[in-house]
Parts: sequence; C-alpha cells; structure tokens
Amino acid sequence: MDTETWIFEDSVNCWVLDAITSGVTTFDQLVTYLPGVYPSVVLSSLQRLASAQKIPTKVMEELIESAKSKSDEPMPLAHQIPLPVPHPLDYDWRFSDAAVENLLNECKKLTPLNSTIVLIGTPSLLRMGIEQSYPRQLLLLEASPTITASLTQAVPLAQVVRCDVIKEPLPKLGAEAVVLDPPWYPEHIHSFLWAACQLCKIGGHILISMPPFGTRPSVEREWMNVLDWAEKIGLTLVRLDKMALPYVSPPFEVNVLKAQGLHAVSKEWRRGNLAVFKCTHQTSVPRPTVLPQEDEWVEEVLSEVRLRIRQPNSSAFADPSLLSIVPGDVLQSVSRRDKRRQLADVWTSGNRIFACQGRGVLLLILQAIAAGRSPNQLVALALERSLTSVETELVSHAANQIINIVSIEQKENLLFGEQQNDTLFSRRAS
Repeated sequence: MDTETWIFEDSVNCWVLDAITSGVTTFDQLVTYLPGVYPSVVLSSLQRLASAQKIPTKVMEELIESAKSKSDEPMPLAHQIPLPVPHPLDYDWRFSDAAVENLLNECKKLTPLNSTIVLIGTPSLLRMGIEQSYPRQLLLLEASPTITASLTQAVPLAQVVRCDVIKEPLPKLGAEAVVLDPPWYPEHIHSFLWAACQLCKIGGHILISMPPFGTRPSVEREWMNVLDWAEKIGLTLVRLDKMALPYVSPPFEVNVLKAQGLHAVSKEWRRGNLAVFKCTHQTSVPRPTVLPQEDEWVEEVLSEVRLRIRQPNSSAFADPSLLSIVPGDVLQSVSRRDKRRQLADVWTSGNRIFACQGRGVLLLILQAIAAGRSPNQLVALALERSLTSVETELVSHAANQIINIVSIEQKENLLFGEQQNDTLFSRRAS
C-alpha cells in the first residue's frame, strides 16, 4: 500500500470513529456524515476498526446489519420534462433538485437580468430552468446525443448544443456565468475548466462541482493541482462550499450498492463541493491534450433502458447470446479504473455487463425489438440469406435475454423518477 492510500484509510478510520462517537447509529447516517466516502469503503473501515478493537464488534455488526435493510425512500417528484436514464459509460450522475435550485439561485445572484448562462453537462439545470421560467438565457452544451435528442424533441425551443467540450470546437459565446459538472477525474476537470474559460466573459463566474476530500486518496492533491491550473488559465477562486451539491444515485450505482449488500444507503448520499471561480483575465494557455478515447459504442434504447454495444467489427453471423462475465451480471464498481470494464461487449444503463461474440447480430436484434419487427427476419434480411435452424434458435435466445433484462431494468428505472413518454424520446443514438 502506498503512503497516500495509507493516510487516506487512516483518515477514513478517524472520520468513522468520530461519527460513531457523535451518536451515529445506522449505516445510512454514517455515510451521510462522512465527506463523500464511498459506502463500500466505509464498510471496509468498520471491519478494520473492529479488527483492531477500536470499536466493539457488536457496533460494527449493528451498523452493517442496518445497511442490509431494504430502503423505503419516497419516490422522487416527477418533472414535466423527463430525461433519459443515465448510462455508466457517460459518468453521468445528476444533481438532486435541491442542488439544481442552489446552482440556479447562485447564478441569479452573480448575473444581471437576461444574462446568458452556459451549462456544460448539466441537463437537469436546463430542465428546471425551463420548468420555472428562469429569468436568464440558458444554453446547454451536452456530449450525449441521447440526452440532446430527448431535450430537443421535448422542448424544441430549448437552446441545446451537442458538443463534447473536451475535444470538439466550442461555440463563440460570452457568458456571464458557466456551470459545469465534469466527471471527477483530473483530466476531465482541467478540460472542462479550460472550455469554460473560452465561453465566459472577463468578470464572469464559473461554478464547478468538485469531488469532496473523502472520494479517494488523491483528491486533496488533485484539488491543489486544480487551483494551480485555474490560476494559469485566468481564474481566481472566490469560495469553496464543501458538500453543497447532493446528487441522486443513478440506477447503475444503486445496483452496484445492492450487489455489495448495501440496500439502505440514501440515494442522495453523494455530495459535491461547489467551487466558484471568477474569470479575471485572458490567457493563451493551449487546450489540454485529448484523452485516449474508450472504444466506440453503439446505443439502442428499449422502453427507456439504454443498451450499449461495443462497435461491431464483423458483418458475418456469430452467436449473439449474452455471456455472463461477473457474478449476478452487475459490475460491482462505478470506477473507470476497474479492469473488468475491458471484458464488456454489452453494457446496460443498470450497470449489467456481458460478453458477446456476435455483436453485429445482437445490434440487429435490438433494432428489430425497438422497431417492433421480427429479429429473425431482420437478421436474415441483413445477411441476405435464410437463417439455419441453429441460427434461428440463437437469435431467439438472445432476443429473450434482452427482453428479460429490459423488463428488470424498467422496474429499477421507475424508482429513479425519470419515467419517459416514448414520443419524447430518441430511439437510437450512436
């Protein structure tokens, strides 16, 4: 174990001990008390503390038992404008309504009436702004074609631009404020901040969600690097509000926690730090180098469930069956550092991953189901020949696998509160 990790684990142990001393009695209370420590890391800390006899074994057992109880959280309030369910490959966590209101109110305080506010990767802010007739011009830059298509179809007059701000050309704007929610990795944060500087007026403000210090061992060091980078690109820190921005756990994270035996964790346990910067001067710092991209994926949407297939590389017939590669099919991690990610050929919005030999055939099956057509007929049409009896059975088997997964994840999505009207939803994006 490296020194940084050892120090982090020791800090987590101290935080957990302090929480227990303060009277925390349930696992959910414990996780909420801590500065963004992932629930499974909290679980490990409890086990370490009990093993070192720093807490009674009974206390550990009672806290862990409380984590296993089924949670009965109330359903979230429905919005007039639904958004597609998040997909784990997009690192997509959405702000809670309280966080959205906080950010919109902050922007209102920092900008004059009828100002332009640019939103980067924050569709929930655009949605609430539209629903509440927000007194500023909101423009969303969003990399996901599924989300941009959904919003454009639901609200044709909304200002939505599909743009990956890490690598694509940026529109020419002079915003009074920019709100950004990058994936919590250093290179994403640096790229998003650089883009925000290009979009913001001198004297304008940039509001960014940052990982709290309990997120992982390197976060305090990363925050110091962010401050250095911000200074280089012409930003001055105005303030840092710790744990100010609660998120709603997406279905893929809820499934990860359940697979780890953690059923009673609040869906709003995750909270980001709000950093407010002022754009004080222009600089000529070049754009950060583009990251090596993950493999290309093709997406199909079936009854609000988003399924991604690693880009098919063959047009010949191969077995399209979904093959299990992790126990229970749910990848028990939301970290990009998990090496099992490379095993996945199919990835659902519920964080279920599978291998698949015949990805091209599977894509045809998904397209057929989405269009209400016969999978066997569509595959035969694409191959320009009749299917053998074995191939017919394989296609039918894969189609049934998909239908079963979609049925399961539909029920999971209901608890997330983004029930969709199919007429407002893009059926396909790639």
